[in-house]
Amino acid sequence: MIPQSIGKRIADLRHQHGWTQEYLAERVGVSRVAVSHIELDLSVPSERTVSLLAGLFKIPPHELVAETTYPQAKADRLPAAVCSYTELEVDLILLERDVWWLERISKPTGNQRLQQEFDEKWRARLAYWDNQTVDEKQQETLSLAWKKITGVRLNT
Repeated sequence: MIPQSIGKRIADLRHQHGWTQEYLAERVGVSRVAVSHIELDLSVPSERTVSLLAGLFKIPPHELVAETTYPQAKADRLPAAVCSYTELEVDLILLERDVWWLERISKPTGNQRLQQEFDEKWRARLAYWDNQTVDEKQQETLSLAWKKITGVRLNT
């Protein structure tokens, strides 16, 4: 079996996520031209770049390079796992969990206190992210999170 080129694998994954080369370059901290050269197999991505790409694609680095033209010597130096979620993504997962619990509370003592704690916590947290986030896709996600917290109310 002929191995797939690492550049084609990266280009295919980028297309599957609906990302531009510029967006991917910004997330990895390289130029758009560098991404283009990698995808065209004009250059081989470093272990650092492969690790960052794997995290963005939410797959282990070894899975990203498996059965590709990526040099085995470089693949041997890849970490077994990488961070796949940003701090914002983790916060939004926690928000989903809190919304799930809050919506299931039925007339407990202290409804107003729980509602107030929820509102204060998540309004402050989302305001923090509004000031920190410059990424357009993350801003869209934040906008949806704001809509979600404004619609969550306890059954009283």
